Amino acid sequence: MALESGTYISSLNASNPAATDALSQADEHLRLLKATIKATWPNVTGAVTATQADLNTRSAITTNGSVPALASGITAAEVRSLLGIAGEVYAPAILSNGSVPTLATGITAAEVVTLLGVSLLNVYPVGSIYTSVVSTTPATHFGGTWVAIGAGKVLVGIDASDTDFDTVEETGGTKTHTLTLDQIPAHTHTFDAMQDTTESVNRTGGGDLGAPGNTATASAGGGQSHPIVQPYLVVYMWKRTA
Repeated sequence: MALESGTYISSLNASNPAATDALSQADEHLRLLKATIKATWPNVTGAVTATQADLNTRSAITTNGSVPALASGITAAEVRSLLGIAGEVYAPAILSNGSVPTLATGITAAEVVTLLGVSLLNVYPVGSIYTSVVSTTPATHFGGTWVAIGAGKVLVGIDASDTDFDTVEETGGTKTHTLTLDQIPAHTHTFDAMQDTTESVNRTGGGDLGAPGNTATASAGGGQSHPIVQPYLVVYMWKRTA
């Protein structure tokens, strides 16, 4: 039987070679097989590890880099139905009561995210900080691994010129502080005194002090620490670690 001609695998005839073909034609069949395989997958330069299920899955929407288009065999009606756009005969995957979108029965959020090729973790790469006023861990929404951080602390931008803030995740500071003597502003105290006719010093209401001399005022102050907390808003904070 004559050797078929063709460029791609679809051109091959599964009946060739026939049992009556000469053995000399075997080389021609092998060369044709190799040529069609190389022409069919010209850009495959390594092992293809995708399963048949992977290979049978195709994008509904394709693009040439600027203009989106529907893949072969996909209709606009099917895409609109999937996105829950009214006016189609297909049951939509996404429903709405006019204000709040919901998923149709049997459809999971993970399936929609997978179908659209969107990974919410792309928004929060490893090392990102997530804040919320709700206690639900971001792993519930985005996946990934997260740890709670910053209990009782605020965030500060890195400052390479300040040794207190020049290292990422460096901690410090305190809520209260008791001033030392060196931290108290320099100041003086005064008290009232009057001199009597005998040239002794008389404290107002306290009797004679005798000859003028040095003395101290009464002690004041309780020595307690004072708060140094800035105005704040309490939130939940997590850091993505994986």
